Amino acid sequence: MLKLNINPKVNNTCPICGNLGQKVKKITVEYQVKNNITPYGEQFFLCRTPECEVGYYTEDGKVISQEQLKNKIWFKKNISSPIPICYCANVSEEEILYHVAEAQCCSTLEDIKRHTGANAGCECTTKNPAGG
Repeated sequence: MLKLNINPKVNNTCPICGNLGQKVKKITVEYQVKNNITPYGEQFFLCRTPECEVGYYTEDGKVISQEQLKNKIWFKKNISSPIPICYCANVSEEEILYHVAEAQCCSTLEDIKRHTGANAGCECTTKNPAGG
């Protein structure tokens, strides 16, 4: 039988919505917060609930709201356009749609990567709110 290795001392549920979050590196949070915010804590989690206002939180309940972040979290509700698809290359949903539908220069994922520079994976740990 498979046993899950869960540390009962680590609280990885969002203090606002109560749902489980995704573990992220501290360096990710440090690069994502606005300049006037200092993230305190060692273990951070990304709130994965689209309706929740929380961006990150710590196991001891400290919260960093989406408003305190430099980048929009793509899956959160109520974010305005442009919706980021690739944070490293700063490629938006609108840019990809332009290349596919209007310019008609892209018909495959490889075409999109070549024309936009998306999905290169070079700086995901710091530029993507979910980390690498």
